[in-house]
Amino acid sequence: MNNRFLNAGYMVEVINGRLNGSSEQVENKRTGFDNVTYVKKIGRNATVSAPCQKFAIKNYINNNGYELSKRMKNGKKITISAMPHKYIDEDVFGFMRADKEEITKEQYDQLSEVEQNTFSKSKNKYTRNITKKRKSRFLMSHLTNVSNRAINLEWNVASTEGDSLPYNVETSSGIFAGIANIDINKIAEFNISDIESEFRDYAKEEVENEDDIRLNIEEKVKRIEMVLKGFEYLSIQGNQNNYLTDTAPKFIILGEYSWGNNVFQGIIKRDGIDIEALKETLEENEEFRLSDIWIGVSRRITDSNYENVKQDLEKAFEDDDCIHVSTVKRAFDSYFKHMYKSFGLDYDNKKNKEEK
Repeated sequence: MNNRFLNAGYMVEVINGRLNGSSEQVENKRTGFDNVTYVKKIGRNATVSAPCQKFAIKNYINNNGYELSKRMKNGKKITISAMPHKYIDEDVFGFMRADKEEITKEQYDQLSEVEQNTFSKSKNKYTRNITKKRKSRFLMSHLTNVSNRAINLEWNVASTEGDSLPYNVETSSGIFAGIANIDINKIAEFNISDIESEFRDYAKEEVENEDDIRLNIEEKVKRIEMVLKGFEYLSIQGNQNNYLTDTAPKFIILGEYSWGNNVFQGIIKRDGIDIEALKETLEENEEFRLSDIWIGVSRRITDSNYENVKQDLEKAFEDDDCIHVSTVKRAFDSYFKHMYKSFGLDYDNKKNKEEK
C-alpha cells in the first residue's frame, strides 16, 4: 500500500481565552500570590497541547453518532478496550495496552462471540494476557502562540469569612499555529500478529477470521471524514464558562503527500502567511505531492496582519491550477470530494442523501 499522508497547517485566533491549563508546580510564580491559575505555555508563549485538541475532536465524534472506547478497572490498573475495528478513537488516535485481564463468568456471558474467543477459561475465571499497541494515524503538534504576545494577567479579590484574598488568572491571546498529519491509507486497516514486541492491533489468538474485523470502504471514508469534521469545527473547551472563545481554525491549508515531514510547518507567522516560504516548500516537495492544495481563509480574523492574506494568496497563485484559495469550509469540502473520489465514492451524492 502506497503512503498517503494528508498534511495540514492551521491557525486559531484567540481573542482572550483559557484553552489549556497548567500546574503551578511547573510555573515560575511572578505575582506574589498563591491563588493563581495558569495557562500552559512554552517560554512566554501560550500553547495548547495535542492531547487537548484530540480530546475536543473525540467529543465531536462522540456527539455525532460514534461510540468511543471504554476505560475499565483491572485490579489496581486501568485497561482499555483495544478493539480499533469497533472504536473509531482507538483506530485513529492509537492505543497501548499491556496487561492481564480477568473477568467473571457473568461479564464473559455478556461479551460477543468474537470477544469471548480472546479469553481462556480456568475454573470460573476468564483471563487474557495481551500486549498490543497501535500508532496514531492522526498526528498533531501543539497549537502555539506565534504572536509573541505576553500572557495576559487578570486579578481580583475573593471574599472569605476572614480577610479578603487577592487572586490571579492567566489568559492568552493571539495567533496560535499548528500542523497535523493524517495517515489516510492506514485508518481502518488493522495488523494481526503473534509478536508482542511489534506494533499490532490484534493478537492472532484474538481473531480467527479476518473478516470479523474488516471494515468496508464506506466506513473507512466515513471515519476519516468524521475526524476531519472534528478538526474543522475544533471546539477546545478550556475554561469556556468565563472565557468563551471560538477555537475553530480560521486558516487552513490541506494537501496530500507521499513522503517527508509536514510541508506546511513555519508558514504561519505573527505578521501573516509567509507566501514566499509557502512557495519554497511547495517547490521543494513537489515530487511527493499527490493532490491539489486547498487553502481556506476566514473573513472573521481580527488580527490586522491578516487583513489582506486571502487576496495576497489569490494573487500569488492565480496562475497555478492546482492551488485553490477559498473559505475554510470550502477547503475542507473540496478535500472531502477529492478523498471520496479517490476511493471510488461520490461525495456530492452522499451529501444530497443526507440533506433529504
